[in-house]
Amino acid sequence: MTRAGSARDAVLDAGVVLVLMATILSILDDTFADRTYLVAGLAPVVVLLALALAVRQLHEGGWWYTLAALMVFGPLGALAALREPGPFLVPTISSVSRVLSQSLDAPIELVSTVPPVDADGVVMLVPFLIGFLATLPAAWLALATWRPLAPVVPLVLALVATIPLGVLVPTLLVPRGIFVAVVLVAWSAIRARRREELAGRVRGSMAGAVVALLTVSLVSGLGSLLVPDQDTSDRVLLRGGGDTPDLTAVAVVPPQGRDDLRLLRATGVPEGRRLRFAALDLYTSGGWIPAEDSPGSEGYGTFKRIGHDVAPLHPGRTVVVRVELRPGYDSDWLPMLGELTSVDLDWNPGRTEVSDIRYNQATSSALVVGGVDVRDRYSFESVVVDDGFTRSDATREPAGDQGQVAGAFLDRYLGPFDRPELLPLERVLLLGRYLRDSGTVRLVEGFDQSPAELGRGMLGSDRITGTSFQYSALTALGAARLGVPARVVLGAEPGRKGLVTYGDVTSWVELQFADGTWRTLEPARYTPSEVEGYGSDEPVPTEPGRFVQGQLDNAAKGRDKEIRLDAGTTDTGSEDEAVPAWRSVLLAVAGLVALMSLALILVPVVKVLRRGRRRRTSSWSGIYVNGWQEVLDAARDRGTPVSDGWSRVAQATELGAGLDLARRADAAVFAPAPGDPADGSDFWRECQDLRRRLLAEPDARRRLRAHLDPASLLASWARRRASGRQVRHEDRRAGGQQPTGA
Repeated sequence: MTRAGSARDAVLDAGVVLVLMATILSILDDTFADRTYLVAGLAPVVVLLALALAVRQLHEGGWWYTLAALMVFGPLGALAALREPGPFLVPTISSVSRVLSQSLDAPIELVSTVPPVDADGVVMLVPFLIGFLATLPAAWLALATWRPLAPVVPLVLALVATIPLGVLVPTLLVPRGIFVAVVLVAWSAIRARRREELAGRVRGSMAGAVVALLTVSLVSGLGSLLVPDQDTSDRVLLRGGGDTPDLTAVAVVPPQGRDDLRLLRATGVPEGRRLRFAALDLYTSGGWIPAEDSPGSEGYGTFKRIGHDVAPLHPGRTVVVRVELRPGYDSDWLPMLGELTSVDLDWNPGRTEVSDIRYNQATSSALVVGGVDVRDRYSFESVVVDDGFTRSDATREPAGDQGQVAGAFLDRYLGPFDRPELLPLERVLLLGRYLRDSGTVRLVEGFDQSPAELGRGMLGSDRITGTSFQYSALTALGAARLGVPARVVLGAEPGRKGLVTYGDVTSWVELQFADGTWRTLEPARYTPSEVEGYGSDEPVPTEPGRFVQGQLDNAAKGRDKEIRLDAGTTDTGSEDEAVPAWRSVLLAVAGLVALMSLALILVPVVKVLRRGRRRRTSSWSGIYVNGWQEVLDAARDRGTPVSDGWSRVAQATELGAGLDLARRADAAVFAPAPGDPADGSDFWRECQDLRRRLLAEPDARRRLRAHLDPASLLASWARRRASGRQVRHEDRRAGGQQPTGA
């Protein structure tokens, strides 16, 4: 190689680039279904490093390296990413054209797919592009230049570009980031030291670099342990392409038909569970609709492509369901259950394929681009979480649009239920009881959810009446305004032999709890049992305030298992409740103590590193100067310092030890010619013996303090600051120490 440094330096630089790129690409572990994506990402890294080494061996410049790299971009992408080798392992022109034309579409398709993504096809161009575009400048800057920070910049940019392409919270993201930071700092320090050696003036200290690395590592790890980042709301994921159908134009229920019209047959559905058609999570002036971006979903609540496998958001019991659609089911929504983990459609040309499905992880609902085929048969695995809850289960506080601002018209009617002494969930349960006990249900189809209908027509009316769907819409909207995220779900519970008819289609309300799960508020909790116009037992209208007060009176007497007044003022039911002041103070004190302990632990390490640096001095007289300074530092650390401005003989007299060593040091410093190096080694050993004797004289407590006391380190740093930038030995700080006998 022609540049400064050896072949070992080149191998080290190439290895660092390779390791860092592998670490950066591993952030996509949760994005892809397997790790074959690393082959596509690391192949260009290896090729470009080899190319940079070869070009430097040929004594060529960066122009030829860049030209050669651009020439191999297309063929290498076809081989490593698209896996289309072509005849005799030579990619065809069409394969190379696909690499060039789909490089811009690949990131969009990746972020438009629910993870884990199948590691094949166009999406494999994403790790390939990251590896190629980052290594193209990094390899040349690392192997062909001396600049310490130049190759760091493209690697940092690669890290910044990779994070938004992955999942919202990648596994081990913080440890990976700390590792990358530590390696980059160490590598930059090594490259800077090489450059200083080339210039013939080493200004830095390797011991200082090691201490800096230890400090960065320990403080970063301690900080992430004491103050973990639980808030992901400030993290941004890239959005996918706009190939999802317009949800406002998608019907949320199958077209009206006879009650006995068969829609589908489903097997494997657990008893008491319902198939989900659509989840309506956004209220507008026209009613509940499925949102393009689910409120409160923190980045994952959009309809995206899926592979054959999908990562569930919560743990639970796995079920396998098989569905056979019938001619009566004419809809865009694909019936689902729980949180999808995999789906397999029976293959038949012209029917629905996996690539046609768009799935929303936040609402656990799926739709088919162009609508389902009534001949579709498919099976899927899903995770079913616990659907029950009690009053003590904490609910999540509405975030963003989960408060359903368009439903503010309902607040004027919710005053009696919005009691500060109650938990948000208890307020919702009270509202449900009022609707159930004070209203009647109409046995007709009605989907009007306008403010006039839900407000004045139902909750604000003297005689509450509505359809089952309207009661679900009103309860969900009231829950959102009372402080519990809610949504309306449409689906059906399979009947005998798994058959679902049009008459089985129903709606229910789901509430979100602090762990992020959505649990069912059964229709029986808020839907009246009395039918409008049938019988003479229709409920007598009750004023909401009196109804709520009566319920609270029963709760005060201990007659209500779901509502208790003694806990409402002490538990907000929100996971985002403010941290108590004493806990914040305790955390701050613990962090301060931990940092102080870390600093004390590092003091002996720094002293050992300083001792080694002093021993390796290049000046023959420097070992005498440094050996005596070790004695003075030991005296300072044990609490008996002597003045730096005195001569060595005066310092030894004050210490009461080492007078002969002081004279030998003066003789060496002012000698007209270099002495025997062996004498310097003997002098160093004798100074170390004297240093150990000085530290052994005090009691055990003072000995421990001497090892942990940073006094000598602070004194050394003070002397360096006072001396400015001039390079000199420590014994020349006063500029006038006198030899013995002067």
